[in-house]
Amino acid sequence: METVVDISGCAAKDTVKFVSQSFKEDALTWWKALIQSTAKVEMYNLSWSKFVELIHETYCPPHEVEKVETDFLKLTMKGLECRAYLSDYNSLSRLVPYLITPESKCIAQFIVGLAPEIKGMVKSSKPATYRSAVDLALSLTEYEIRAWASKAEEDHKRKHDNTLSKDFKKGKTGSNYNQSKLNEAKPKCKTCGKRHFGKCLREQNKGCGICKVLDHKSHECKELKDATCYECGKKGHIKTRCPKRATDGKNIAIDGNKGNA
Repeated sequence: METVVDISGCAAKDTVKFVSQSFKEDALTWWKALIQSTAKVEMYNLSWSKFVELIHETYCPPHEVEKVETDFLKLTMKGLECRAYLSDYNSLSRLVPYLITPESKCIAQFIVGLAPEIKGMVKSSKPATYRSAVDLALSLTEYEIRAWASKAEEDHKRKHDNTLSKDFKKGKTGSNYNQSKLNEAKPKCKTCGKRHFGKCLREQNKGCGICKVLDHKSHECKELKDATCYECGKKGHIKTRCPKRATDGKNIAIDGNKGNA
C-alpha cells in the first residue's frame, strides 16, 4: 500500500482515507466499527505511523510476531538458490525492521543465512553496505554454479571414457562385440557341443557305419547322398571324400614337382 500511495501521488493528509478504502472482509468490518465508535474525521486525520501502529496492534499479536521473528532468524539459503533466499530475506525483514537496524545488523544476519560455499568469502570481504553484500553473494553463487556444472560435465565424460575403455579391453566394440552377442544367442548343440542354429551337420554326415571305412563302390548309401560336405558345401559326400580336396592335393603335388625341377 505504501508503494501504491507513492505512485498515486496522494496528499499526506488524505493517505489514511485513501488506504482504508482498500480494506476487505474482516479488515473492512474492523475499520467500520472504529469509525462508528469514534469520529470519522478523527480516524482519517491519523498520521501514517499511528495508522500502521493501530493495524499492528490488531493484526500482529505477540505470538504472531514471535513466529515471524523466529522464521527470519532461522532463514537460510537452500543449496545455491541465492535469489530465492534474498527475496525471502527482504520480505521477512520488512515485518521485523528492528532486527535489521542499524545496517550492520542487516548485513550480519544476511551473511549468517548464506550457503557454506560462499559464506566465508562474503564475510571475509567485510562489505560496508547491505547492497554490496548482496551483489557479492549473487556473483559468487553464479561462479559456484558454473564450476559445479563444469565438474559434473567432466565427471560424466570421464565415466563415459572409462566405460568405453573397459568395453574395448573385453572386446565389446565393433563387429567383435556384435558377433559375440550373436554367438551367445545360438543354442548349444547336444551332438557337437558347439552353438549353432538348425540341424547339426555332424548329425547329417554321420554315415551308416560302412561309409566310414569303405569307398562306397560296394553299396549305395542313402545317408551319404543326403549328407553335406564341409569342404565345398555340396551334398552327396563328406569332407574326407570331397573331389575338390583331392584335386587341390594333386595341384599342390604338381606345383611342388615343378619347383624341384
